[in-house]
Amino acid sequence: YHIHNEWAPKVCLSGTSEMALANYFSGKTLDVNELPLKICAVSRCFRAEANKHQKEKGIFRVHYFNKVEMFSVTPNESGNESEEMLNYFVDIQKELYSELGLHFKVLEMPPCELGLPAYHKIDIEAWIPTQKLYGEISSTSNCTDYQSRRLNITYSSPGGNQSFCHTINGTACAIPRLLITILENFQNLDGSITVPIPLRKFMKKNVISEKFNEVSLCLIPIP
Repeated sequence: YHIHNEWAPKVCLSGTSEMALANYFSGKTLDVNELPLKICAVSRCFRAEANKHQKEKGIFRVHYFNKVEMFSVTPNESGNESEEMLNYFVDIQKELYSELGLHFKVLEMPPCELGLPAYHKIDIEAWIPTQKLYGEISSTSNCTDYQSRRLNITYSSPGGNQSFCHTINGTACAIPRLLITILENFQNLDGSITVPIPLRKFMKKNVISEKFNEVSLCLIPIP
């Protein structure tokens, strides 16, 4: 979403916290011994692509939502560091979604599905019963040095040489899409929802009845 006004003609609403996290390291030279850096952020994300796919209905694609994003900066000494971090992020995602009891599949994305920055991209899609399809709930990309060259993010090795870092990003939790998959896959015949075990301490209930206003939630507001 671009904001058009005379004071800030080139300002837009952020589509993901990846933008801010990458920019935080802009122009910096890191010590190789500091790397890899692993960062997590929670933010509002604004997207103009809502309902662009006919099959994706309801809150699957919305104009703004909350998302937990993972981001990493790695060296490129062996040539494998960024790929190892990509797999590390995917392992976190698989563990998270498995503990929630979701039925999902892991996809190696073809070149036609890669954005300009991405060298390697892995998506995870979860089963959505009412739509009879798998919908994307997370995406992880290895951008190698595409972003670091443009943002001048470098690291110094013990020999004093400077090289461009590699950057990796991945979705840990996109709230609306996880809500969809949990509500649809854990709904009972009487309309109630069985709360996944990891969430029960936050919901303070094992089952959500049709009278949803009875549920007491422990929510952390985002500034």
